[in-house]
Amino acid sequence: MNKTITTIIPFFNCGTDLCQMLDSILAGTVMPEEILLIDDGSTDNSAAVAMEYSEKYPFIKYIHQEHAGVSTARNLGAKYATSHWISFLDADDYLEKNFYESMKSGLNDENQAGCVCGYFTEVDGVTTAYTGSYEEVIDSFTLLKAMFTDDNVRGFLFTRLFRAELLKEASFNTAISMCEDLLFQTTLLSRNPNLKFTYINLPLYHYMQSSTSATNNINLFKGTVFKYKPAFDEIRNLISEDFVEDSYNSILEYSMYRLLKEYKNGNKEVLPQIRGVQTELKNVHPSHSSKRRLAYIIAPIMYSHLSPS
Repeated sequence: MNKTITTIIPFFNCGTDLCQMLDSILAGTVMPEEILLIDDGSTDNSAAVAMEYSEKYPFIKYIHQEHAGVSTARNLGAKYATSHWISFLDADDYLEKNFYESMKSGLNDENQAGCVCGYFTEVDGVTTAYTGSYEEVIDSFTLLKAMFTDDNVRGFLFTRLFRAELLKEASFNTAISMCEDLLFQTTLLSRNPNLKFTYINLPLYHYMQSSTSATNNINLFKGTVFKYKPAFDEIRNLISEDFVEDSYNSILEYSMYRLLKEYKNGNKEVLPQIRGVQTELKNVHPSHSSKRRLAYIIAPIMYSHLSPS
């Protein structure tokens, strides 16, 4: 069975972080046969960093494109990939040493579509592990539902390994800038309901986050459109399940919570976004509704003053 892996890493202005990711791959007990570094038009030293690695390691290849976004970069990487399996990683994270060893060990069936593993979140120095309780082999619908309902799985690409030939059937929608990974996988799984994935119950990927940057840079709208809406509109056209609407509602509620927290802290500039999320909540019909959701719809500002911080 062919177990060769191409790793695709898009990057934009993240030279230092890229070093950490590449060094974690190179320190692994098993490495991919090919690493494609897709430079999405970086303007810092990222390109120099990537080229330095590619010159030192023949299996690392540097590919440049004009700045067009992560979806275009991933599509380009998939086009140039030469291996039987494809792994998509983010440049600003890093791997456990046994990431690829464990993923390869799960490839035991010629009919497999790929592997799924657990992960860690790294938030301001706090590490949290996420692993699910699934059977060793899961089907398309189990994975599809888990992406919307289970924080141990979610819609991440970086905890997956995909059979390369499957990716020829679906490409990343370059018009979508938020939840593009969730949309891509929903497209793939809904069109292929009989796929089988190995579930590896180990946290193998470190997802780097920063609570400070998340709260200080709240920009949830592109013009008047909530940034998550285009992806979920496309997803609704693919599948009709309550968990899709419930997931979107959860994103809206959490977005409102963040915006109201900023408003209470004196940031009045978020008021138009509060009104925008309020309007969007009115158009969503989840399977369950909470008192907080009703308050967000009827009087979010008043609710924020009555509720504890």
